[in-house]
Amino acid sequence: MGALGLGQALSGGMAGRRHAGGGVAAMLAPALALLILGYAAPMGAIAWTSLHRGGTMGLAAYAEVLGSPTFFRILGGTLQTAAVVTLLCVVLGYPFAYLVATRGRRHAGLLLALVAVPYLTSILIRSYAWIAILGGNGLVNRTLLALALIDEPLPLVFNAMGSYIGMVHVLLPMVVLPIYAAMRRIDPALPLAARNLGASSPAVFATVYLPLSAPGLAAGGVLVFLSALGFYITPALLGAPNDYLLAQAIEVRVAVLAEFDTAAAQACVLLALVGGLMLLFRRRIAGLAEGEDIVAAPERTRAGAGLRRRTLGAMLQRAPRLRALLAALADRMGACSGPALWTFGLLLLAFLLAPIVVVALVAFSSAPYLAFPPPGLSLRWVEAFLDDRRWLEAAAFSLAASLVAAATAVAVATPLAFALARRRFRGRQFLWLLAVSPMIVPHIVIGLGLFFTFVTVGLNGHPASFWIAYTVTGIPYVVIIMLSALRRLDVDLERAAASLGAHPLATLRTVTLPLLAVAIVSAFLFAFLTAFDDLVIALFLSSPRGTTLAMRMWEDIRLEISPKTAVVGVLEIAVLVATMLGTALVQRLRRTGYRAA
Repeated sequence: MGALGLGQALSGGMAGRRHAGGGVAAMLAPALALLILGYAAPMGAIAWTSLHRGGTMGLAAYAEVLGSPTFFRILGGTLQTAAVVTLLCVVLGYPFAYLVATRGRRHAGLLLALVAVPYLTSILIRSYAWIAILGGNGLVNRTLLALALIDEPLPLVFNAMGSYIGMVHVLLPMVVLPIYAAMRRIDPALPLAARNLGASSPAVFATVYLPLSAPGLAAGGVLVFLSALGFYITPALLGAPNDYLLAQAIEVRVAVLAEFDTAAAQACVLLALVGGLMLLFRRRIAGLAEGEDIVAAPERTRAGAGLRRRTLGAMLQRAPRLRALLAALADRMGACSGPALWTFGLLLLAFLLAPIVVVALVAFSSAPYLAFPPPGLSLRWVEAFLDDRRWLEAAAFSLAASLVAAATAVAVATPLAFALARRRFRGRQFLWLLAVSPMIVPHIVIGLGLFFTFVTVGLNGHPASFWIAYTVTGIPYVVIIMLSALRRLDVDLERAAASLGAHPLATLRTVTLPLLAVAIVSAFLFAFLTAFDDLVIALFLSSPRGTTLAMRMWEDIRLEISPKTAVVGVLEIAVLVATMLGTALVQRLRRTGYRAA
């Protein structure tokens, strides 16, 4: 096939369609090879390990796990935590998305950026900040004591409440963004027509906004629940020391007890639970990428939508409490005044941005330990970070591994997204699920599988192991972002270039890729941040041959809690904000240039 056929396939011209078979193979091969090597094979390694104990093949590990009351207590606690966090995220996220979509349309870009900045910041650093905010000597307790509202500090951290607060802070944007995307697609004429027909504000909300935004609500809720099932960092730092969730139990089996077969069996149970839910709600998840046509033909999608509406109606008829709850929600949301909604939105933004402010202040604290508010400002911890060779080596290793992995993910996943968006072939639905599943499958499971695989071949801790692992975890973000961009791309521009005699590769280079430049940069940024922020996979892969910055911060938080971690957080936030501002500037300049032309 060669570069010519690949260029024809990517550019989407008629010649590319004639070479569809070879073009699809060329576009899929690199991503498939990495997904098999760094994802499918490790999942197989977990299954294989779970079936072997003491050199004998059998189900002994599963019998031990499924016969343990402790395991079911941990599993029940994990499901309960995921359900509570999902409910809190929905209750908090829906009104904020409603605010942005209705009252805040003029400022939607800024509001969503303020939501995205905390989401793109390291989970480890945000959890670190919550210790300073919620601790016995933290900001909340000191404020309450100063106001004489309490006599002694409240236990807000290192318990279930701390875990809930930290997890909601991490996962809340996952609900806000899909709900807002669904609301943005609602035709403004529909609420106006309802009001002209005499409907009250609560009635308009109940009959228009709530039903039409339900797909985004469902998609966000599913994604939050699936993500919460495999959470490790936040519960480990902010939760009760001896109250494990399932991801923590798996890590303890490996790192402390060295019971690899039992850990693998527990991981298989978690994988089966998440995988089953992912398959059940695959179309909701697909909607997050605005790519339902990837997994279902349009006519099947319409039929499924009708079936869901009938099912929802029947469910509400048989569930009076749920019907009453939705009616109360419609009444509150529909009647909510602008000032009240804006007050709620500002409080929610304060909740999301508070850890970033705390990290920035702690990084320049003059205190010899973690203290908030800081007694004074100083550069002592910045200098300490720059003078510490171990931290600098870890930072350099993480930076190199993340950059290479992000570049590789963009290089292999962009052709994959083109194939999924522009070609019809067998297995598209399965391939889409395979490509995005590393974003949903708990990283504790992926890390364990990579550990088993790389130990077997002698690569554990080698830079190549991090490159493979982080490329695989970056592929889902590239696929989702590029699919969304390709759906918005005007194909007529490519056809116009081809009709004027442009070579397929020239069309790709001069038309297609420039139009996708912002999406490519965004995909690279997400893949990079996913790798740079990773701790869970690094727990299994790190060795004297390679230690990431996240591992160094983890050790510091667990053993010392010095403000060096906050310095890293400030550097990450500065790079993130600069990148977002640069991207926004490029987009504005491009729009200005188009208008001038």
